Amino acid sequence: MVSPAPRSIATVQPHRWRIALLTRQPVIWVGLLMIIGLILRLWFLFIYQIDPRFSAADDGDYYLRALQLAVTGEYRDNSWLIRPPGHIFFFAAMIRIGLWLGDPAIGIALIRAVQISLSLALIPIGYDLARRLFDQRTGLIFAAVLALWMPMVELPVLILSEPLFFFMLAVHVWLLVRWRDSRHPGWLAGAGVTLAIAALARSPGLYGAIFAILFIGVSAWTVHHRRHWQPIVVALLAFLLPFVLTIAPWTLRNYLLYRDFIVIDTLGPVNLWIAMSDAVHEGRGEGEAKGILQAIPQEDRQRFVSAELRRILQTEPWRFTRHLWPHFQHIWKAQFIEDFFVKASFFTRPLREVWLHGLISDLAWLILILAAPFTLLGRGQDWAVRLLALGWIGYTCLMVMLIHVEPRYLLPIWFWLTLYGAATLARIGQHRWRLDRRQLPALIISLGLAFLIVSYRNYPQIIQNGIAREQAYAAAMAALQRGDDEAVEQAFRRMLAADSDFADGQAEFARWLLTEGRYDEAWQVIGTYHTHRGDLVRGALARAQGDLAAAKVLLRDVEERAGEDVQRLALHWLSPAPTMALTLGNDLDLGYLYGFSFGERTGDTTFRWLQGEGAVRLPLPAPLTGNEILTLRLAVPQPTNLTVTIGDRRYEVNVAPGGWRVYHLPVPAQMQGAREVIILLSAPTFLPYERFPGSTDARPLSVMVQQIAVR
Repeated sequence: MVSPAPRSIATVQPHRWRIALLTRQPVIWVGLLMIIGLILRLWFLFIYQIDPRFSAADDGDYYLRALQLAVTGEYRDNSWLIRPPGHIFFFAAMIRIGLWLGDPAIGIALIRAVQISLSLALIPIGYDLARRLFDQRTGLIFAAVLALWMPMVELPVLILSEPLFFFMLAVHVWLLVRWRDSRHPGWLAGAGVTLAIAALARSPGLYGAIFAILFIGVSAWTVHHRRHWQPIVVALLAFLLPFVLTIAPWTLRNYLLYRDFIVIDTLGPVNLWIAMSDAVHEGRGEGEAKGILQAIPQEDRQRFVSAELRRILQTEPWRFTRHLWPHFQHIWKAQFIEDFFVKASFFTRPLREVWLHGLISDLAWLILILAAPFTLLGRGQDWAVRLLALGWIGYTCLMVMLIHVEPRYLLPIWFWLTLYGAATLARIGQHRWRLDRRQLPALIISLGLAFLIVSYRNYPQIIQNGIAREQAYAAAMAALQRGDDEAVEQAFRRMLAADSDFADGQAEFARWLLTEGRYDEAWQVIGTYHTHRGDLVRGALARAQGDLAAAKVLLRDVEERAGEDVQRLALHWLSPAPTMALTLGNDLDLGYLYGFSFGERTGDTTFRWLQGEGAVRLPLPAPLTGNEILTLRLAVPQPTNLTVTIGDRRYEVNVAPGGWRVYHLPVPAQMQGAREVIILLSAPTFLPYERFPGSTDARPLSVMVQQIAVR
């Protein structure tokens, strides 16, 4: 009897053969993930409109303080608390390069470029970390999370402290694991430095030293079989000395400046006190609490909030526990669904453009966190690593439960749970799963997390209403394109019927009613929830109805605080009243111009600086007759050549210094009959701080424009 010829591995086990082929070439897959990750991040950056130059939030504060540091070399703390400084120095370095190139906005692009590079570097680092802790399949899954998951794609675009913090935290963990595998003290020194940099970017990194010490101690104790103390002490010193020496200069600076022991910042105590303060407790809001702090000298604020927290703990300790459960529930929400379908506004984030990516990311998050307990609490895991993970997860949960939950605060939770979730998913198909009593705690926790998620919101109803809202919005936009006013109104009303609290939709509908001249209806539609885009429409409504005082307040506030370029938005969004003359800088000119600084005033004269290139749009009350003159009232600190383009004609204007001067240019005769004139302006820029002694103004400026008119 002849034995059959042996079959190839591919014939016998084609599925396992393919898996083996993939895991033998991880470099190819990691490289591919980096390319896809880069494409996703560049795409997100392209559609992202938030700009820290126009923001009153944290990103605006960071940008302004970094700009001041870049221009003057002087570091200033925030007006009501001491923030971690690390990211400010990083931002200032990038802005300094931008200033050398003539525009601080280049520095913003450089910040994002570096942050994108760091986020891409995390993909191979995350792969190697997961491979060392588990296996190659886990490494590839975790690398895919770092490359493709929506929060990881958005994170490097933000001008905040979290991208630097997250990168350094992940590298710190990787270096600790490298030391575990090799026992070379250099890895511990690197882990100390990277955690210190993470702490200087965001102070929770300071408390991460406790978890690192536990990791090092348990790991070294296990290796040396509990007999030798000297290697353990050496290992701890190899980590702690670089950690302390990196942070110590900043701690010394704080002591010399404020005569108080402030290791890095006062962010944690201040935020905790605000959350527990009498003002917030009695419903008067955070603004009053911040006002109390601002009335106290900066050097006394930490002592004040510490004393207040002790008083509250002694007299009303229940204040510390009142929000624990609702905040804990909020940690486990479906993040993108929450942002897209639950919140009243997108707050300028491009959620509509990324909805498919966001929903897939939510599904991936759900799978990963439900899978994570089976590895995190499973048998055979390194207890040192497990203590490190549980320390970060527990501390982060406690921090946000006491104060408040923001997605960016949850990064350590996301890091560890996606890592352990990836390890669980990697074992699917490799071993036959059987429930035994050792897996029972993990199953209970996983089921508990599932219950938290599904019970927190009525997600099926939320998604159903959200889809109806978005379908109606799309129908309204399509009707606008074809000019069907009746269909536009019906679609907008269906949109608000599906989601009556959607402030962005209210603003869109009210904007259309404003264009139609239905002012009273627009006020009814726009509601009372304030967003920056909603306030832009409110300001335009007040301007159209002649309430110029209210319009000025609203429009100026929006332009300076919206977090996006409102001049660009208003030029696209608004259809302001026809006019033959536009006065710039009087807070009533939004919708007519683009490319100018914020409005300024000298005496009774208002103006705006042209910032290199700009445009003015004049909708006219009557068609051009063909013999009009364009007049420009301009001033400059030095002779400048201004290029003015009207229609297809280009003029070169030599603008002379010495006060305000009026320049006259003929409107091209071929524009006869036009109902709108668009004037394009261009002039070389300068940075005032380089030109005028004592100036700290780093805006790229060119020409002061007071009025543009058609005569």
